[in-house]
Amino acid sequence: MTLVNTHTIADEESLKKILKFIHQNKGLDLHSYRDNFLYRRLRLRMQTTKVLGAYEYIGLLEKSPEEYALFLDALSINVTEFFRDPDVFEAFKKNVLAGLITRKAASDFRSLRIWSSACASGEEAYSLAILIKEELKDNRHLVVKILATDIDAQALEKAKKAAYPLKELKKIPRDILKKYFTTVDSETYYLTDEIKQMVKFQQHNIFHTPGFKNIDVIFCRNIMIYLSRQQMIELFKKFHQLLNPGGFLVLGKVESLWERALFIPVDLRAKIYQKASLIEKE
Repeated sequence: MTLVNTHTIADEESLKKILKFIHQNKGLDLHSYRDNFLYRRLRLRMQTTKVLGAYEYIGLLEKSPEEYALFLDALSINVTEFFRDPDVFEAFKKNVLAGLITRKAASDFRSLRIWSSACASGEEAYSLAILIKEELKDNRHLVVKILATDIDAQALEKAKKAAYPLKELKKIPRDILKKYFTTVDSETYYLTDEIKQMVKFQQHNIFHTPGFKNIDVIFCRNIMIYLSRQQMIELFKKFHQLLNPGGFLVLGKVESLWERALFIPVDLRAKIYQKASLIEKE
């Protein structure tokens, strides 16, 4: 029996060819992620599928949408769910949202603008829309705009459809499910138009500046763990520039804030921070 050494057939040059194919044919640009992280995940998929080299794996990606989905799962990019980490949403509601709505309603600029970065198939953005809708109650004078972005075009298409199997809605309270979802059968639930219309989806690389200004809140959860320290620092500086004075940044629960001079902790357990008031020299 011949044993195949995947480290030989999957050297860095071969892996770069696979990543180039994914970029050109799937529209997924992964250059911002750490090379070692990407290479480990690719080698794992190649080993699991028992391909003999880069070109064979590229062929598998071409003919098998399922393998592409498994590759994304291996990256953990599309691992998401409604109200993921419920305590974070509760803390955001208590420590940020209520005050924001009050201030916005009393000001001349009655627009609440939120960026859900790396939104995958939309669950986080829609969770925010539902949370805000509930908190607004009868306040119809505040315009809510949620920009949800991701590098994965296929995930965004799923997000736009806003159709989810019941098993993916396990963290949604029954009254909220009944209020904001409809169903034509017992298997698939569809978000109502009033929630869908609050969210705009756009393909976007997180390192590029979005066409979205005057941002009040940025959700960037569970993406920093894939980046180098220098890349994280660059992102924190960009977020600081994009946020309105006193704006908020929400990170993943296992992530750390490196640029502490730029943000003030609001809730360290929930990883909620507020933009520090600095004389910006960027």
